Amino acid sequence: MKKSFLVLAIATLGLLGGCGKNDDKTVATGEKKEVKEITLSIWEGTGEEYLMEINSLPEVYSKVNPNVKLKIEKIPGTDYDTAMKIRNTAQKLPDIFAVRNKHMYTYKDSVIDLNDLSATKLNIFAEAYKINGKTIGLPMYGFNEFVYYRKSIFKELGLDIPQTWGEFLNVVKVLGETGNYIPLAIGGKDLWTTYPYGQFLPYLVKGGDDVLNKMGDMKNPFVEGTPVYEGYKKTNELFQLNPAGDNPLGYGWSQETNMFLSKKAAMMAVGQWYYKDYMKEAPEEDKKDLGLFLMPVRDNKDEKFRYFVTGEVFLAIPQTAKNKEEAKEFLNWFFGSDYYKEYINHMQVLPAVANVEVKDSPFIEVLDKVENKEAVYQIPGYEKFTKVKNATHYDQNQLSQDLLSKVNFDDLMKEWGEKWEEAWNNLIGG
Repeated sequence: MKKSFLVLAIATLGLLGGCGKNDDKTVATGEKKEVKEITLSIWEGTGEEYLMEINSLPEVYSKVNPNVKLKIEKIPGTDYDTAMKIRNTAQKLPDIFAVRNKHMYTYKDSVIDLNDLSATKLNIFAEAYKINGKTIGLPMYGFNEFVYYRKSIFKELGLDIPQTWGEFLNVVKVLGETGNYIPLAIGGKDLWTTYPYGQFLPYLVKGGDDVLNKMGDMKNPFVEGTPVYEGYKKTNELFQLNPAGDNPLGYGWSQETNMFLSKKAAMMAVGQWYYKDYMKEAPEEDKKDLGLFLMPVRDNKDEKFRYFVTGEVFLAIPQTAKNKEEAKEFLNWFFGSDYYKEYINHMQVLPAVANVEVKDSPFIEVLDKVENKEAVYQIPGYEKFTKVKNATHYDQNQLSQDLLSKVNFDDLMKEWGEKWEEAWNNLIGG
């Protein structure tokens, strides 16, 4: 009996010991579960100080998903596009990478379709930016373009916020006639600073929705009555008033901002991203002197007030990503998280997700005051437009700079009409 009991006891202990070892092995296996790394590449100026330092996104996400290590790579904005282009050619894109609005078509065949993600269903801009039904990337946010102005100068001259194109031109005239101020600083020496005019005005006139792809469908989009022609016509009307001073091509962006900061210039047109820079650089007493309004392009107040909305920083997952599923999981979490709400409030931009409240936003305050408004999305040009653009070397900013230097408007439209029609016939028509 004692012997049987001893054998049973030993057998029981063996089983218990075996269970213990199995449990330890399970725990050990859990501890040693492979941690996968995903890299998110962004360009500087997209809130990297918040994502990497102020409220570290990798640290926050490690608590949400400890089996995934998030790494953020920031690249200078001037180098970013070239770096991604090289990596794409070498098939070494990161797991998630940001794509600029204007380069979405370039990556349409290099990234996976995000249509089925829950994050896509949350994203209010995603539908507008699909290419051939495919969600190329999910914009982190949207932003508007504003005219920044000095309230004290407007008050001194009794100027009101313009509501039509004619009223805006009149504000420029009044400011110019004083001789004390540059009405509208434009650092035309740097080509890109002309973008609010040649790039955006064709979108904002009647019929300008999706204007680039309309150009791709047209033999000659530079004839009277087209949104391209009418947009450049308004640009020319503005530039004929010498709004940027007598030598608009003699100074660049840094001089432009210095003019505005020192009150030598009364206005400047730029995206809402500039707001943070102004608040960092302006003396305390000048911070309250900053005002904002949407540039009015309509001809009368009965028309819709068309204003520009750009979806930007499109997060995409390349076909060559090693950890696609983990990248998808991250996007689904990010856009639905409280972290996203905090990020948007730090950036003071338009949320890409509905019901995300932006607190104390000077931009929302301006938008709320505009009646009868209509949002116009900056949709990039796709196949047809891209073909003709590349063949003709069409550059909206270059045309703006040409007009700023007082190139004859009619001659410029004729020249570009002929270039476009020849290329279009060769590549699209026949």
